[in-house]
Amino acid sequence: MEHVVGIGGYSISDNQEDIIKTFALSTCVGLVFYSIRRRVMGMAHVQMPNSRTINAQDAPSRFADTAADFLLREMMNKSGVIKSEILISLYGGVASRGDNDCFRIGEKNLQTVKETLNRLRLVYSDVDTGGYESRTLIAHVATGVVDVIKRPLLFRSNFVN
Repeated sequence: MEHVVGIGGYSISDNQEDIIKTFALSTCVGLVFYSIRRRVMGMAHVQMPNSRTINAQDAPSRFADTAADFLLREMMNKSGVIKSEILISLYGGVASRGDNDCFRIGEKNLQTVKETLNRLRLVYSDVDTGGYESRTLIAHVATGVVDVIKRPLLFRSNFVN
């Protein structure tokens, strides 16, 4: 079965036939957890850096400061995964082009996810982050392999007037 993770969403699977996908990560961060021992995978499509101004209870996977803890707890509760056995990989978090971008959402998302993982004492691999390319992730539950498809982002400066 194919599970599509939308913006701010998540999916967890232990079915070895499943594939978990998320599309067009740019400023968003793809957070992938995998237990080799139990062959369980979780993926979150993190949209915003922090949940301080918005109630994160309805969508904890949407925020960089709550997604990792939420995904970890869900995998532990639903599949008996142990914290120390999880491999974690990060994708997305596109950098801003130009000095005009005061929001720098991609960079803040990535920084906050990393800070949260460090606070939780979880080791991660910064697999494919930053840069100026959109990423689609296709993750295989049976193996833990994540295929990344990259597409260049088009910015206003790329167009000719």
